[in-house]
Amino acid sequence: MADALRALANINGRFAPSLAQTMLVRPKAEGDGAAFAEHCEARGFEFTTAWADNNIPYVAPLLRDFAAQRGSIRYLEIGAYEGRNLALMDWLLPAKLEVTVIDPWFDPDLNPEEKYHAVEPRFFRNVAKLRFPKFQARKGFSTYELPKMLEAGERYDLIYVDGSHTAWAVTVDLAYCAALLSVGGMMVLDDYWHQESEIGGPGVKQAVDRFHGVFKDYFDVAAVYRQVALVKTAEIPR
Repeated sequence: MADALRALANINGRFAPSLAQTMLVRPKAEGDGAAFAEHCEARGFEFTTAWADNNIPYVAPLLRDFAAQRGSIRYLEIGAYEGRNLALMDWLLPAKLEVTVIDPWFDPDLNPEEKYHAVEPRFFRNVAKLRFPKFQARKGFSTYELPKMLEAGERYDLIYVDGSHTAWAVTVDLAYCAALLSVGGMMVLDDYWHQESEIGGPGVKQAVDRFHGVFKDYFDVAAVYRQVALVKTAEIPR
């Protein structure tokens, strides 16, 4: 709540109309959070956190509308952790997603927290209960993996960005994801309220605000709350 209040006090003026539209006008899926929690319990997932469930009333209608006129959707997720957001995507859009995820989990040099020893196998046990027609996991940091994917010519229709919370890493993620995203595709940028990263220094909000300031002519703002959803309207010269 404190993060949200600080962010509202410094709201990006370009996002203010979309924030008001999202919070006050756009229909919300009020019962979906509880329904998804029941689904997770019934399927026996091994989730230890539910950090993003408060986003479900806002993101669920947005994603259903996005997917309504589409068949197969090429989906990229940065920051998979235990797989709870993947489970949500599978629940919302069953059998629609061809999935690629990027996460380093445990890395002795760059991500050495011991808890990640248990998170990675828990992730794969959870994913085994999902129903994606195609799935691949790339173990590594998105700032290293995304350039390889761009060089390989990969393209995506829907991208969920929830990796590092430092402004530097988020800026790199957004720059590459903007190039990997097809015209008409959507990027959902998580944790927009975070103005300072966990390790200090500027956070997600600063990166998202500055990215949109530079590339606003190439994206429509679909929603703003704790997340920002952008729809690509034209290719970015590069």
